[in-house]
Amino acid sequence: MARNEYVLFKGKVTLGVPFLQGYKGDPHYVIVSEDQEGNEFRIVTNVKSDSTLTGPEGYFVLYQWNQYFEHPMTADLEKIAAGVSTSNFPKLDYVHDTKLVDLSAMRPIALDEEGEHNDINELLNEMLQLDMSGDGVPYVYPTPTYKDNRRGWKPTKDVTVYGFGFLFEPDKDGLHETHMNQGNPKPAKGSKVRDHSNENGVFQDGAVMVEVDGKFQALFVAFQTQLVPTDNRGYPIPGTSHPILG
Repeated sequence: MARNEYVLFKGKVTLGVPFLQGYKGDPHYVIVSEDQEGNEFRIVTNVKSDSTLTGPEGYFVLYQWNQYFEHPMTADLEKIAAGVSTSNFPKLDYVHDTKLVDLSAMRPIALDEEGEHNDINELLNEMLQLDMSGDGVPYVYPTPTYKDNRRGWKPTKDVTVYGFGFLFEPDKDGLHETHMNQGNPKPAKGSKVRDHSNENGVFQDGAVMVEVDGKFQALFVAFQTQLVPTDNRGYPIPGTSHPILG
């Protein structure tokens, strides 16, 4: 099973903080939001893989951005109170819930590229309705081991965010692993691929969804190293499973 506690956070987006060249730490886009009491809560989503088997493009994450997300769960999400929910919320499973995401439609996407609408930073900026016309505002991204001076941009509309993932420990003031959390193979001895097999499980996948003007969008992220289908524990099936891209 994945680490920490699987939760849903619902709140109001206050800043979008893309991961730009020169920033410290793992490449995560930070969605800064507020709970029902105005406390800051951070949702981080991976915008680059930590391993590659196929050259530079192997670092690209896989994504599907559903701009018109329709699923029976949206009615339940609207009823959930703002803040962190540890129970009684929809649990996500990319593989075993066939109505959630079309894995065959996922595609690799770069972190940050020149040009318009061709990288995951820009995708999230648009999804969060950010006003990118100015220089943004300073934002200090805190972690247990360092602080990083970054820049964020504010949304132009009221954006409700739903983050599915695992709580930061020990402060519980954010969540991570907002991606598929199953299908991680045990790397062969001597492999340079990091071992994420201890994160495997079912109905514990991460995602970021937003509600704008009463309509839902959803961003699903996975890695090129992950395999499908998976068994009832979220592990690849020997002799059957294959990379998501086939």
